Amino acid sequence: MKKVKTLLTSGATAAAIALSAAPAMAELEASAAVSSQYLFRGIDQGGGGAVSGDLIYSTGGFYVGAWISSLGSSLGGSEIDTFAGWAGEFGGLGVDIGVLDYYYPGTNGAANAADDWGKGLTEAYIGLSFAGVELYYWDQISGKSTALDDNSYTSLSYGMGKFSALVGFADFEEPSAQTYDSDYTHLDITYSYNDNLSFTLSKIVDMDDEINSNKAASGYSGTADDDLQFVVSYSIPLM
Repeated sequence: MKKVKTLLTSGATAAAIALSAAPAMAELEASAAVSSQYLFRGIDQGGGGAVSGDLIYSTGGFYVGAWISSLGSSLGGSEIDTFAGWAGEFGGLGVDIGVLDYYYPGTNGAANAADDWGKGLTEAYIGLSFAGVELYYWDQISGKSTALDDNSYTSLSYGMGKFSALVGFADFEEPSAQTYDSDYTHLDITYSYNDNLSFTLSKIVDMDDEINSNKAASGYSGTADDDLQFVVSYSIPLM
């Protein structure tokens, strides 16, 4: 069965699909979750907790779905992600290919308006898995994010029992006038107490020191905090 892996726990993407063999019959799944923090690819999205929910329909390897979440107090509004793709398995090798669209209605702040948050952005992604190891790559194909275009993100994760580890690398195409590097690497360690409750430690392990000072100077409230982050998440299936 396909499951949404929210960034509240995995640090990969707000609606990435777990690599697994597709069910022979059509399935409709839904779940709800609450988290102490909305951590997206190693960065706190505005501070405060978040409430989210998802709905996924899958059949014959194809899937389509939506994921919605509240955002932190500094951003306000909400996030709505829609996605579609195909996942299957070939001799133990899992493959997942799809498109993910982010939409941010009701967000506030000058930086959000300048970056067209309300219009959102779209990424194409591909994932491979084998023997517990998952490799995902996302490439921005439209829209704008934090004044940067043509962004990409790569994650490598491994799970063993109740523990999993993920290394994520964000690669940005910086504007020609920008004097500092926006790329960073983060590490997430997650302990899943059971199917519902999980705990994640996240740390940015490599980042240009000028990122935060330049964001603060431009009036953008969200910084790439490289302090150790601790996130508690609880989810329940609805159907």
